[in-house]
Amino acid sequence: MSRLTKENCDFCVKIPMQGKISSLNASVSAGIVIYEVVKSRKMLQR
Repeated sequence: MSRLTKENCDFCVKIPMQGKISSLNASVSAGIVIYEVVKSRKMLQR
């Protein structure tokens, strides 16, 4: 990611990956982040 792109972001998220996968497309990345947010919100409601 370029410096200018990072400077214009509100925040950055890092998805830890194992194996030979070097990157994910935007829809897969968004799906993982949304899943984790929903999962953490459900844990807080208990």
